[in-house]
Amino acid sequence: MKALAIAVALLTSATSFAQTSPQVEKQQAPDATMEKFRPPPSGRPMPQQPAEPPRHNNSGPFVPPNSTGTLVVVSREDLAQRLERLERLMEDIEDRADRDTRSKVRKAQEQLESVRRQVTDAPLLATVMPRPPPPPPEPMIRPMADGSFQRWHDAIARENFTDDKLRVLNTGLQGNYLLVSQVMRLMERFSFNDDKINVLRAVKSRILDTENNYQLYNAFQFSADKKRAQDILSSR
Repeated sequence: MKALAIAVALLTSATSFAQTSPQVEKQQAPDATMEKFRPPPSGRPMPQQPAEPPRHNNSGPFVPPNSTGTLVVVSREDLAQRLERLERLMEDIEDRADRDTRSKVRKAQEQLESVRRQVTDAPLLATVMPRPPPPPPEPMIRPMADGSFQRWHDAIARENFTDDKLRVLNTGLQGNYLLVSQVMRLMERFSFNDDKINVLRAVKSRILDTENNYQLYNAFQFSADKKRAQDILSSR
């Protein structure tokens, strides 16, 4: 009787694990369908053939019909093995029990077969869980518009001192990106090579078409200055 009580307790706990994991679905043996409909041993009732499971609409989350409990996700293979062990335990109890106990065992076996069908027909996790929304697109980085650049360029040109020019330059760089051709125009607003080198340091991380960086060497006359510009543009 103690073994019967254990079997019934395991049976009642199994009904809360009727959902399945997609990974285990792939591992189901090819003859699982035949295992599902194998004939019962002598003295046991023939299980009813399960009805066709409802078709799921993949456009939204699937809610099983007449569901009253909390849905969970378990391994179908693991739960099937547990049910198999429970079934063998009940068969052993039936062989040793009296007539009244056998009747109770047969009723428990009918419930066990119902649980087995519920586990087999449980929907995949992909049909139960709603699809996550797609990630937002990455922001598009574009060079500074011609009109905005021209106003910025003119503001730099109106300043008379180098420090003031660099101040306007750094202010206009905030949140903006440049092309090499635009950088060349900015460097033309500075007379001395050291100032042009400072411009390069300020705008280096804002250049989009870095494959054209070699054109910036033309802003310098001497090889030493060209080498300084190369070192700045090649550094990270």
